[in-house]
Amino acid sequence: MNQFDGPSWRINLLPEWVGEHEEDCSLVFHPEGVGALQISSYSKEGTVTEADLRGLAEEHIEAGAKLTEADAGDFKGFTLAFGSDNEFWQFWYVANGPTALFITYNCQAADRDAEIESIKSMISDLAAT
Repeated sequence: MNQFDGPSWRINLLPEWVGEHEEDCSLVFHPEGVGALQISSYSKEGTVTEADLRGLAEEHIEAGAKLTEADAGDFKGFTLAFGSDNEFWQFWYVANGPTALFITYNCQAADRDAEIESIKSMISDLAAT
């Protein structure tokens, strides 16, 4: 397995998947794939609470998004999915101790099932570092 480390997290990439750090997030994608996973990390003094995660997701909650509890390896929180303008989006808002991760995956709506199991597999193995 190919490990990809971010600030305070580590993800095991599936074969042929690539990780790159950008200025404000980290990208995970398959070079011949249909979508991209973005991981942004936030820290605070003390423990990130469910209320903190809900604050990050506030615009989606107010828009009526259905939240589902999610385990992302060492991180816990919730996920939501929606489509818009022929695009599919899945968001994860998860935390461990003082670290919150905001994770997004998006692709064309027609391709929504192509990579989602691979994405979920990698996310389910996230480690806090």
